[in-house]
Amino acid sequence: MTIRGNEEIGFSLRQSLADAADERTGEPNFSLVSAGAEPKRDWSAALDLVREASEAIRIRDERATEMEIEHRLDAERASEEIRALQEQLDETEVRLAESEARARRAEARASEAEAWLAKMHDAIIGSFSKVMGSDSDAQVEADLRAAFLSNREGDEE
Repeated sequence: MTIRGNEEIGFSLRQSLADAADERTGEPNFSLVSAGAEPKRDWSAALDLVREASEAIRIRDERATEMEIEHRLDAERASEEIRALQEQLDETEVRLAESEARARRAEARASEAEAWLAKMHDAIIGSFSKVMGSDSDAQVEADLRAAFLSNREGDEE
């Protein structure tokens, strides 16, 4: 309510008091308000303004309560989502650690297999070189190494 509205209510109250005093004293021209002032406002209009103001305050309070409830629900939902995402992150970290461990084991097995292949290669070359003779040993070993490397390169692709 504005200051102007308060002044109007005050004027109405003063006017009502003046009217009541006139009725008791019998003096028809006696007034607490100066002549030429604003027209008199009745009590029902003032009460209507008070009712409107109280209704506006009540509606504002209800809306504030509704908004508070909505914000609490939003905060609870966000908290639940954070908890769920944290659980998902924890599970993903566990799976990542397991995958890394499997990758390390696979790399170790691959290294071990390569070592065994190198030993087998050396044994095969050594056996063939004894069979083929000493003149062509170098050529046979070079051919076998080239074949082995070309197969190995083909497997990597």
